Amino acid sequence: MKKPSQVIDEAVQCLLNMEKRHGKFAAIGIVSFGPCGLNSKTNTYGYITTTPKPGWQMTDVVGPFQKAFRGIPIGFDTDVNMVAVSEFAYGGHGTNITSASYITVGTGIGVGMCTNGKPVHGLIHPEGGHIRVPKYVSKKSPEQIKNELKQELSMVPEDSKEAKDIKLRMEQVGKYLDKDGKDTYFGNCKFHCITPEGKAKPYPCVEGLANSQAIAERLGIEKKDLPYVSDDNEVWDLEAYYLAQLCISITFLMSPEVIVLGGGVMKRTILYPKIRKMFKELLGDYFTDSKFNKDIDKYIVRSTFDVKREQMGNKEIKNAAGKKAKLHAGAMGGLELARRVWDLSDKKMIMERDDEIKFLNKQIQQLEGVSSARRPLAKVFKGQYDVSNSGSSGFSFSTVAAGMLLLGIGGGIGAAVTSHLLSSFKKN
Repeated sequence: MKKPSQVIDEAVQCLLNMEKRHGKFAAIGIVSFGPCGLNSKTNTYGYITTTPKPGWQMTDVVGPFQKAFRGIPIGFDTDVNMVAVSEFAYGGHGTNITSASYITVGTGIGVGMCTNGKPVHGLIHPEGGHIRVPKYVSKKSPEQIKNELKQELSMVPEDSKEAKDIKLRMEQVGKYLDKDGKDTYFGNCKFHCITPEGKAKPYPCVEGLANSQAIAERLGIEKKDLPYVSDDNEVWDLEAYYLAQLCISITFLMSPEVIVLGGGVMKRTILYPKIRKMFKELLGDYFTDSKFNKDIDKYIVRSTFDVKREQMGNKEIKNAAGKKAKLHAGAMGGLELARRVWDLSDKKMIMERDDEIKFLNKQIQQLEGVSSARRPLAKVFKGQYDVSNSGSSGFSFSTVAAGMLLLGIGGGIGAAVTSHLLSSFKKN
């Protein structure tokens, strides 16, 4: 596995190569797994901090980009936060919504929140994957489940694939459920599931109980073999329970207008109806809004970007390094972050002011017949940027079509870059 420094250096180099071909970037957006330092007033700004991912603790992500791209506005946020923003802005979840939550379920479980069109930060940022939850208890004991499976086994050919799958399920269910049907798996989060002595902590976190590693370890298989587990396996009921617990906590605390689930584990689409069903059981009759009842399929939903990628046939694109990559929600998150960073940057303000000066000059030239009034008009803006007789604003940007790049997927960093057509800011 690559070291964090290698992943970041490769990402920086890819962008430098892209810049040579296309010209300077208007802005860069970097989105990453967390926890992250997002407060620019602290010494951990731009860092991945106390992540459970080996080797990534206290890794400076933004610093190398700032050194390589001096003077370019750079934004930094969690990947899930910016996907929540992208789902809010482009997900087609309704024109009147003001909030959205995004949950990714894969090697970890992350939660992003968008309120009033902006990502939620506060003291740190949402880390909903580490909400502590009660353990799953099956409505049936392992013995009852095995007896039902024996009945199914008697109805299929002995040497068939179905028979092998049923026998495997009978063997597996006893590994992670006790005689009363309670989940016996400790969890794999070192912060919230296991003590230093290797004992189980009470009320472990969702990430430690429901990430891809947790599912695989319960079944006694490798993570790479999870796609071959049948939809009928009882482990998916357990998985849906923990994700429904997470959804209900988000609903009670943040009240988003839509909860979007994505990530590798959520390619198992049978989880969506299971999560919705268990969510309704957990909610009871507490809320009467239709989104929690007959329209719940519009409240707990798949990522729009996952659906669109499937509709495109999972087509691959080439990134700036010329390597094949698949476009997904993380890229959209980084792209949207870069766009917003540009919109808030001093350089955009300078360009807009320059455009305003040019526009006013044209009006004055028409009214007074003078050759140029740039210097007098520039004084209105108190010399905040240099204005020369030639009309140059003092900044040089190449005109580059909007584009994006997703990097470092294996290492866990997604960097999406956008540069705007600067001519789009010109007045007609």
